[in-house]
Amino acid sequence: MKIYIRRIKIIIGHYMKIIGIVLAACFLLSSLSAQERQIKNIVVIVTMPVPVCDLNLKWFLAEFDRLGYKDGETMNLTVIRANGDRKFAENELRRIIKTRKPDAVATIATLASQAAMTVLKDTNIPIFFSSVSDPVGAGLIKKVGEPTGINIAGRVFTVPKEVRLDVAIRLARQIVSEDRPIRLGYIFSSYPSSEGEYMRLKTIARENADIQLESYRLDYKKVPEGIASMLADVKSGIKALSGKVDFWWEPQGPLGELAEYTKLLLDNSKIPILMGQKFKSVAMGALLHITPDAREGGREAAGLVDAILKGADPGQIPVTASSVFQVGINLTTALKLNIVVPSDIIELAGEHLYR
Repeated sequence: MKIYIRRIKIIIGHYMKIIGIVLAACFLLSSLSAQERQIKNIVVIVTMPVPVCDLNLKWFLAEFDRLGYKDGETMNLTVIRANGDRKFAENELRRIIKTRKPDAVATIATLASQAAMTVLKDTNIPIFFSSVSDPVGAGLIKKVGEPTGINIAGRVFTVPKEVRLDVAIRLARQIVSEDRPIRLGYIFSSYPSSEGEYMRLKTIARENADIQLESYRLDYKKVPEGIASMLADVKSGIKALSGKVDFWWEPQGPLGELAEYTKLLLDNSKIPILMGQKFKSVAMGALLHITPDAREGGREAAGLVDAILKGADPGQIPVTASSVFQVGINLTTALKLNIVVPSDIIELAGEHLYR
C-alpha cells in the first residue's frame, strides 16, 4: 500500500510539473497577445511629393514619435505615396486591408483623402484628413465646423478668406486706384482644391466691389508625369490674361506648390504676384504669402489620431480650420511696387521677411 501511495504521489507530482509548464506557457502567450493588441496598425496616405505634403508628413511622424509610437514596436506603419494617382492609392489601401486591418488611416491632402473615403466609407475604420482646403467641395464632409457623425474627421487647411483678402487688398490698394476693382489673375488646374479656391474667389468677387477675378482653367494631369504639360498650359494662360489683370494670385493645389509655376509667372509677364502659395514664392519675388502652419497642422493631426486610437469617436470631433497660420512678405518687391507694408503685417510675418 505504501509503495502504491508513493507511486501515486510521484505521478501527481509529475503531472503538477506539466500543468505548471502549461500554465506558464499560457501566461506567456497571453502576455504576448496583450502586447500584440497594443501595437496599432497605422496607414498614412500622402497625395504627392510637394512641400506642403512633405512638411505635414514630417511633423505628423515627429509628433507621433514624441507620443511614443515606434514603428515595429508600438505600431506597424505603412506610408502610401500616391504620387497624384488616386486609383493607385485606392488599390494599395484595399491590398493592405486584406492582410491587416488598420486601426486608423491618416490622409494628407485632397486626393489621398478622397481615395481613403472611397475605400473605407462603409467600414468603421477611422479616417483623419489634413492639408485639405475644401473638404466640402471634395465630398469628404457636409459642413465645416461640425462633427461628421461617421468614421471621418479632419482639419481644414485654409486661412479664413477675410484674413487673406483683407491683407492683400490693403497692400494692393496702394497702387490700384479706388475707382476700379483690383483685377486678380488666377491660372489653375481642375484639381479639387484649386477648383474649390476658384469657386470661393468667384463668389467673393461677385460680392466685393474691390475684386475682379480673371481666370484660366487647365486640365489637371497626374504628378509628376504631367507637370511639364501643365506648365506649358500655364504659359498659355499667362499670355491669355496678361493684359487683363493687375496681379497674379497663385492657386492652391499641386500647381501652386511648384517653384516652376512661380518662375513662369515672373519670367513671362511683368505683372507682380500678389499672393504666393508657398514661402518659396515669396523668396522668389511674390509680394505676400499667408497659409496655415504645416508644422503645427502635422502635430495637431498626430495628436487627434492618437486620441482616436485611444478611443475617441472620429464622428464626434468637429471639423474646423487650422488655428495657426504664417505670413511671408517680400520687402524688396514691396519697395519696387511703391507699397508700404504696415507694421502690423511685418509683425505677423516675424522671421519670414524676404529681401
